Amino acid sequence: MKYISKILTNIKNLLPYLLLIAIYFFFVNLEAGKDKKNNRNSENEYILTEEESNEQNKQQRIEIPVIPYKQ
Repeated sequence: MKYISKILTNIKNLLPYLLLIAIYFFFVNLEAGKDKKNNRNSENEYILTEEESNEQNKQQRIEIPVIPYKQ
């Protein structure tokens, strides 16, 4: 019984800090949701421009010189 009361008093003393941490993670979660939504839109735009550039790159070839490795 002594241990339970000691644990409860420790939790009671730490409650303000736990509330601050909970509020912090709540707002971080909100911001992450907004960023995720914005990234989806920008990723879609990036995919579209990437597809267009791939079609252009298929027509252009770049030759890369290869030098054999001598041992």
